[in-house]
Amino acid sequence: MKNYSICILAAASLTFFLPGIGSANELEYKIGGKLQSDLRFRIDTKSVGDYYKGLELQPGVARNENVFKLKFETWYRNVAGVIDIDFVWLGYPEQLVELGDLTERVGVSPYYLQAHSAYIEATDIFVDGLDLKVGQQLVLWGVGDQFNPTNNINSNDVEDVFMFGEQIANFMVRADYNFLDQWSLSGVLIPVFKPAQLPRSAELGLAMVDRLPFIETHLRYRMQLENFLSGMAEYPTTVAKVEAQMPERNFENMPFAFRLAGVLFEQDIAISYYRGRHDFPQARQNYTWQTKFESRLCNPAVENPDPDIECEDGVYGLMESDVILNYPRMQVLGFNLAGEIPLDWISKSILGLGYRIEIGIYFPERQEYTIMKDDVVILGIPLPGGQYDYRLGKDRLGNDRKPLVVDDTVFAKWVLGLDYTFGPHVMLNLMWVHGMADEFGAGDFLNKGFVVRQGGVDTTIGDPVLCFLNTAVVENDQAKAAQICGNRYTTEVLRPRIGDYIVFGIDLKFADDNALFRLFTIWDISGYYRSYYDTGQGRRVLKYQSLFGDGFSMIIFPEFNYNFGNGLEIGLGALFQLGKQYTKFGDPAAGGSLAWTRARYSF
Repeated sequence: MKNYSICILAAASLTFFLPGIGSANELEYKIGGKLQSDLRFRIDTKSVGDYYKGLELQPGVARNENVFKLKFETWYRNVAGVIDIDFVWLGYPEQLVELGDLTERVGVSPYYLQAHSAYIEATDIFVDGLDLKVGQQLVLWGVGDQFNPTNNINSNDVEDVFMFGEQIANFMVRADYNFLDQWSLSGVLIPVFKPAQLPRSAELGLAMVDRLPFIETHLRYRMQLENFLSGMAEYPTTVAKVEAQMPERNFENMPFAFRLAGVLFEQDIAISYYRGRHDFPQARQNYTWQTKFESRLCNPAVENPDPDIECEDGVYGLMESDVILNYPRMQVLGFNLAGEIPLDWISKSILGLGYRIEIGIYFPERQEYTIMKDDVVILGIPLPGGQYDYRLGKDRLGNDRKPLVVDDTVFAKWVLGLDYTFGPHVMLNLMWVHGMADEFGAGDFLNKGFVVRQGGVDTTIGDPVLCFLNTAVVENDQAKAAQICGNRYTTEVLRPRIGDYIVFGIDLKFADDNALFRLFTIWDISGYYRSYYDTGQGRRVLKYQSLFGDGFSMIIFPEFNYNFGNGLEIGLGALFQLGKQYTKFGDPAAGGSLAWTRARYSF
């Protein structure tokens, strides 16, 4: 790995508490706070796209922030109020576009305010056992360790890869009725849906135009070939703008959830129901137009040996697209079970084996994809504007069917976890995670369905341009010619829509428990496949990519911390995201690898 740097994460904490005052009939309160500075460096380059439309993350400073946290709690009899807020100063602006930006303090020293909690809670209201909580809050019902397919009430916060599993607080009305000592019935209403917070590297995904989002394979082959032909005509396809449309703020779009939870045979058990939306946006619509440059744009990386030649590698314009995303509806039935399996029957010295089972059954909304375009010219052939000619047949109502991004097939996500402690110094954690938070739609080892991770056209088995031109003449149909030739020349790298991961963690404490070594790994075992036309067999085939070769993808996160006492703690570590560009963790949009050290003083 190139361009290794050192990342320094310096954190200073200040926490203080004022004890409650007065008797139980008087106002009581508690105040806490923290100051923290965070500095990290990226250790490798992540780039995607070409010279005419490309994005890149360079090695260097990846994060430089200062955080002031304030938490205030107050209560009087059966009523309480809680405020937990972060005030964050970003160490540098992401971008200064104009000189006027330098006149604005927030432009030079950007900052933001984040409220984790801001709610009022009343216990035993109206009747004994009925509690009511109103305001900004987190409702976390899952039992898995950082992976929770039943935690759908709050949206995911994946902005900081080091804070994996975090969720965003939202305004809610929550009621809990506690009965039979160890059982409770809960209901939550969320007036306004809030989307997931995406990582800062997410914009790199905009340049990956080969990852066509719809399910229909023959339509993807056709469009991959059409994009290739456009590029051959020196009008490559790019994404100009992406807009995520939020649902209207009305009664119909208010998410809500219910849960029944309790203890059965000394095991924690819960069932839940959620009706709302998936918090990661899905493709909904595409609008394409042709932009022509006044003069040919040359590739600055290619030198022309002959000064009379305009440029060896260049483009005359772009096929630009505006993409609209939205958040499809879904319903989720959840089941949680957690507890401990006793092993003292083997030996009194053997501790129990902890386990966690969390399953979410998803009922997604069917999502279609609309493709619109202006009049364009490719290889001298004029193509009329309007809605794309999908040629997918008719739907049940007799209308021309549009391609699907998500169908309404039911699918599942789950987490099966085990943890065991070998005395006070060693702890192991092992999980099978079926489906990450951003994965959506049916398709796994139980129900076949794939997403495109890379696409293109193979020119080693023939000339796709000649195939298209000849077939268009024979068939007198350009769309049919693109479909026939696309089926033959298009190659894709695919993976299941819902992935599988082995998660392993180990904590080792030594030196009188002052030293801690932690290793956390995530191995993507979903399986990657290359789809291509086999000339020997005369048909398309799927070739499995080895988990130890082209299909390898993994996160490795080693960390060492030492507590010197008196509040001083120093640590160091790294986060390695490994794999080819089309894999889950090698994806440029994942942000690349980081290295860091940490110093913390708490008092």
